[in-house]
Amino acid sequence: MKTLLKATKFLLVFLAAALFLFGQTSDATVAPAIPSGWTTVPGGGVATPGPVSVEGNVKAGSYAINDGGAAERIPVTDAAGNFVWTDLPTLLQSAAYGVSWNSNTDTYTRVGTTASVPVGTDPASSLIPVEANMRRCVVNNAGQVVYYLDSTNSNYKADGTAANLTGADGQVMVQIPAFYERFTYVAPVYTWEISTAPLPGFTLDPAFIKDGVQVPYRYIGAYEGVLYDTSAGQYTDGFYQPAFSCTFSSTGNTVSTTAMTGPFALLTAGDKITISGTTADNGTFTVASIVSPTSFTTVEPLVSETDASTVIQYQVDWTAGTGDVLSSVAGHSPAIEGTRAQFRQAAFNRGPGWRDEDYDLYSAVQLLYLVEYASFNSQAMIGPGITNVTDWTAYNNQNPIAPTGNSDGIGNATGNTAGSTASATEMTMYMSYRGIEDWYGHIWTFVDGVNIGNYIPYVSNTASNWADDTSTNYTSLGITLPNSDGWQSTLAEISRGFLPLTVGASSSTKITDYYYNPASTGWRVVIAGGSANYGAAAGAFDMNANNSSGAAYRNFGDRLCY
Repeated sequence: MKTLLKATKFLLVFLAAALFLFGQTSDATVAPAIPSGWTTVPGGGVATPGPVSVEGNVKAGSYAINDGGAAERIPVTDAAGNFVWTDLPTLLQSAAYGVSWNSNTDTYTRVGTTASVPVGTDPASSLIPVEANMRRCVVNNAGQVVYYLDSTNSNYKADGTAANLTGADGQVMVQIPAFYERFTYVAPVYTWEISTAPLPGFTLDPAFIKDGVQVPYRYIGAYEGVLYDTSAGQYTDGFYQPAFSCTFSSTGNTVSTTAMTGPFALLTAGDKITISGTTADNGTFTVASIVSPTSFTTVEPLVSETDASTVIQYQVDWTAGTGDVLSSVAGHSPAIEGTRAQFRQAAFNRGPGWRDEDYDLYSAVQLLYLVEYASFNSQAMIGPGITNVTDWTAYNNQNPIAPTGNSDGIGNATGNTAGSTASATEMTMYMSYRGIEDWYGHIWTFVDGVNIGNYIPYVSNTASNWADDTSTNYTSLGITLPNSDGWQSTLAEISRGFLPLTVGASSSTKITDYYYNPASTGWRVVIAGGSANYGAAAGAFDMNANNSSGAAYRNFGDRLCY
């Protein structure tokens, strides 16, 4: 006999499905007669304390359970407004939703509960229960939710009191509930469906088989990853300026430059920085104040001089166990200038269960986006993100432009304010998908748990097995990626992720995002999403497999996950 707990777990899905199936409302308050051979139990269970109705359509005051092994039933109204007992699996079956894409005609068709919703629009929350239940929360180092954030403004807790997003209460994450998926391909049509229940033909999305264990939720950083400076005992700002002209003044201990227009805009008081390449001012310093985007002061004394090859970078320690820690907090410049392996270790430094962003979770979010909007063109659906700047090099030499937390004011919502060509303007802007800020654009994001060897992708969702330049303990996806750059045209016919099969489309057709391939054979790592000057090439499906495992740049970052 199936349990009542399972029935109550999916109550919201059943209610939404019943509305879809019968489309009628009723003011009836009396449940129908109990079917012969069945008994009733309270319908509240752990989900509700008493009778529940949705627009009068579902009388959930009781469930009927057959001790002989039949499925639970719930009374719903038919088209005539009469209560009828309906098997829960019947309701579950119609609760699946998804999208089909014809790669020949480049057209989309919604399926399941969202079938009547126009493509390219956002369905009602009741029709997309997985996405609707993505929510920001603060999570402690043990992986436990400390509190949920207000759905419309992350500056507040769900109970309306002030939230602390600085890391003092924990890491700011987006909780994603487990879901089941089904992928089919009947040339030339790809179909992706998801459900909150294990319907026939559906399997648990691989993101939720973490380290070999099924988990009810995954957590992805609400923000791009920030580093906690362990030695200084504080969060720090990602910053690296190589070989540029700087003037140092002993008067006021000031550092200034005319080489760029905004190189120091995201530094904050207290940041620990290292300076090299000078005659007399090499060493570790503490930022005292930001005078302007081109000038700051230090706590420690400086010697007056001008040096043409000054190097300034944030203090960082990637040591396993004792080094800096990858974080997800508001108010800081994202961490940069580390290899994927270094970011991986910084995530591991937070403790058991923590990791940097993995291939399966990244793919799961792509899938959730796709079935919600029924379009690969995320920049058209949500907005460009921070991808259109034309002065990035002149502004800060391609360091991060925007601090984390710019989207806090919209909470769990999807939105975009970015798109300007000016870096200084983008400093306060954002794009956010369901609480995941700058999911694409701004800086590239490393994707772990995937290695590309001679154009063949290998994946793993067991973090202890992650290593670069190897297929050992990884699973081959059985495909070969294109060996040339281009706008993605068709996708590999696999259920695990969205990988290009061919290129040759454009920024407005097919996948609408770009693929960068390895320039030669060998091992490569994956970065995704694009960066601040990639324009239309960036987006939710933008993929770059062109970097070796030693790559570390000012526009490469990562994201904390659990």
